[in-house]
Amino acid sequence: MSIAPISPVGQPEAAPAPARVPLAREALWALVVAVVVAGLGAPFGLLWSKLAPHVELVQTQYGPYPIEGEPEGYWADDGWFILMSIGMGIVIAVVAWLLLRRFRGPILLAALVVGSAGASVLGAWLGNKIGWAHYLDLATHAPENTHIFRPVKLRTGTSSLLFGFIPWVRGTMLVQALAAAAVYTGLAGFHASPTLRYDNMPVEYLDQPAPPPGYYPGADAGQSSEPDPGAYPAPGFHPAPGAHPDSGADEAAGRPAPGDGSASEGQPAPEDASGHSPTAGDGHSSTAGQSGPEGIDPARSESDDPPAPGGSQPGQPRP
Repeated sequence: MSIAPISPVGQPEAAPAPARVPLAREALWALVVAVVVAGLGAPFGLLWSKLAPHVELVQTQYGPYPIEGEPEGYWADDGWFILMSIGMGIVIAVVAWLLLRRFRGPILLAALVVGSAGASVLGAWLGNKIGWAHYLDLATHAPENTHIFRPVKLRTGTSSLLFGFIPWVRGTMLVQALAAAAVYTGLAGFHASPTLRYDNMPVEYLDQPAPPPGYYPGADAGQSSEPDPGAYPAPGFHPAPGAHPDSGADEAAGRPAPGDGSASEGQPAPEDASGHSPTAGDGHSSTAGQSGPEGIDPARSESDDPPAPGGSQPGQPRP
């Protein structure tokens, strides 16, 4: 068993994390993201106008009137708008998370929310305006029994200006903003780094790098950089059944294994039950040249003899 002192394992220090992106630069990128996301409302409105059903009307002497008594197209317009808003909110949140890794944070989240609200307002307005002029012309001048298709219109969401200058969005126009905020927040919640950036992760969250080749414990404390050959058993060594668990390391280092009956150099051999100190080979006393005839140790005195039967003491005549 090795008795080498245990020293702590030193590890190379990790490189310091890079500095955070300046706040002004992050705000500028957030503004760009908000404008780009809001501009996506134009293709959103075009797609909504193509996919959503148009309510079919017929021209009468009193003006256009729906063919069906309760047309479902009015509510289908809102349904398509909601579904498309959810999908677009998820897409822009994932894209912003993957492409703008260095600018992740609450500022970018606010930009996604504001841009999504603007995209919904633009999409709802543009989708309704596509074909609106042609519809008004037919509703005014078309002869009776003429079939007219009404443009799409959002009925469960409105936008206005509060106090005449503050944008105010309500209803289903906020669905895209809510979807983008939920997905972006979820991605941030399951991220490993509290800074949301792997390249700016605190040092205590980083895994320590592996030690260089040839590095062994104790090298930093001024000890030898070579490993102790007796610390581990030799390759391919298998201790015998019932052997001491540390006998493999001792045998590999050339030391006697504990419990094998042999005494180490400079240490007295253990005594047996009769008081003798046999050596590993012949069973006689470990003191060279002290053994008497027939293996009797002269160092023993008569006082060491056990009492004789009948209570007689050593040195007294026996009956």
